[in-house]
Amino acid sequence: MPKPTDLYDQLATRGFDGAAEYPGFHIVWAEGMGGNELARRLGADPASAYRCGLDGMAGLGGGRASMWAGAAGGWVQAFMFDWFPNDFSWIQEASRGTRLLNIQCAGGHRLDWAVDGVTVVGLNLVWPSERFGADPTALDQLMRDLHFQLDEPADIFNEDPTTVEVGVTSALRLAGRLTGREIDAGWLDRTHSLYLF
Repeated sequence: MPKPTDLYDQLATRGFDGAAEYPGFHIVWAEGMGGNELARRLGADPASAYRCGLDGMAGLGGGRASMWAGAAGGWVQAFMFDWFPNDFSWIQEASRGTRLLNIQCAGGHRLDWAVDGVTVVGLNLVWPSERFGADPTALDQLMRDLHFQLDEPADIFNEDPTTVEVGVTSALRLAGRLTGREIDAGWLDRTHSLYLF
């Protein structure tokens, strides 16, 4: 049985843990397309693509928003850096004709699952009972045995508290169940394409 924080730990050892106890990352998965198409849909420049590994990214973006993307099975998996859209309408636009998963653990903890331009499930990873979308319970079967609700010491109504690390691992494990491939060291340590916005 894997450690309850194994997927978080993989990201943390590569510098994706943000300030203090809160992780800092934003990952998007889109089915059946490559990095160039996802870049185009999100507003990055496909012509800016530069092949690099995590260790070779320092300074390449020059402080601009960027996306580091590569194939993960039949999906493209993309880490977003310094990319802060004004709203979440990009999820509907980018998911047209496909399926898209968004996990954001920087400036909040959010998961969005969209199919062909419709947000099916949106949930707050800190308080997963706060959901919205066309079918907010659509992922319930895949969420069995996963733990999201974070421990807020002042919240006496939190009946199933867990830690940030366990909650983030649960979100990443759900991503693996949806896409058929969990995030792993093999992907994180390979060369992928960096796109600039």
